[in-house]
Amino acid sequence: MKMLMKVLFSEVLRIGLLPLRILKIRRNRILFAGLTGGISNEYSCNPMYLCEYILKKYPGKYEIIWAVSDPEKYSYLKKKGIRLVKHFSLKSFPWLLTSRVIVSNGSYAPWFPFRKGQYFINTWHGGGAYKKIENDKPDAGWASRKRADFCAKNISLFISSCKMASEKMMRGTFGYHGEIMEVGMPRNDFLVKGTVRESAQKVRDYYHIPAGEKILLYAPTYRHGSQNVDLDADRLLKIMERNGEKWHFLYRAHRYHDSSMKLKVTGKRIEDAFFYPDMQELLAAADCLLTDYSSNIWDYSFLYRPCFLYTPDLEEYLKNTGFYVDIWKWPFPVSKTQEELEQRIMKFNAELNREKIERHHKLMGSAETGEACALVAKRIAKVCDHR
Repeated sequence: MKMLMKVLFSEVLRIGLLPLRILKIRRNRILFAGLTGGISNEYSCNPMYLCEYILKKYPGKYEIIWAVSDPEKYSYLKKKGIRLVKHFSLKSFPWLLTSRVIVSNGSYAPWFPFRKGQYFINTWHGGGAYKKIENDKPDAGWASRKRADFCAKNISLFISSCKMASEKMMRGTFGYHGEIMEVGMPRNDFLVKGTVRESAQKVRDYYHIPAGEKILLYAPTYRHGSQNVDLDADRLLKIMERNGEKWHFLYRAHRYHDSSMKLKVTGKRIEDAFFYPDMQELLAAADCLLTDYSSNIWDYSFLYRPCFLYTPDLEEYLKNTGFYVDIWKWPFPVSKTQEELEQRIMKFNAELNREKIERHHKLMGSAETGEACALVAKRIAKVCDHR
């Protein structure tokens, strides 16, 4: 029912906004929008990294707009010359309909009726091709497929991290027939290049973690299953510290996490990383990543560091969601119990880990160049300069 209402809303909005289509499209105006929903930082992900690159590379050339849920929260962006508008507000619609280029990682594409003279770039918000998205799940209905079809027609350019994503998700799930730019994700440029020292230090300073001490980042994905997923952080840290090292446990809950989810992390040494503004910086700082079905494994894989998948609810997740690529073909070890997870950590082999990751990148047809920001920015410049 919720999806049906979204489809109907799109149709009503398309008709209601017809009078605004007389407004002139401004060829130097770019509007950015991150994912809506949840309470985590909206100035983030691929749109943020691309925006920061454009501000630095083309100072003063473009009028930059950001659509956010709470403009006051992001008022600091005004110092960068960024105009803020409130998501879904009446005042935002003229800006949305007069921007020459719109850059998003998913928001607006599935429901907002953009004009033919506008250029919508969808950077998406996850690399690789792992868990299936909503309209490709086993229980997806007519409304989900209709929404995906609307989304595909709205997009001018899709940015892809790998050939598998292009084929399975963009051409397959979305039924998108337009141009795909396989250059990697803007947010991954510095991870691919390995220029992570500055970002890692920002995280260490934020959490007051001294040099020489290590970081274990736990970043599970969103799910609403019936099976409990329990993790004892203190017990896991004892395994990590078995050789005398000092470890810190950072827990990054998903943006849609709520109290009804059956995922529980216990322990006295947990440090909350939910409100840290940039997930990529957390990945840059992490000496080890613990996750499950999240696409953050794609981003993290380019650092070639230890990563482990903790999946007690694997069978249920397979039934309710499913994957584009078999989880047993992912490069990181899968554990269904904490005991199994601890055993895999103790048996970790760095050389074998790198070999598996390199094979996985070939399997997925990695398109990460480390130059995604530059290449997408050049396309934006070409679009805006075209008369």
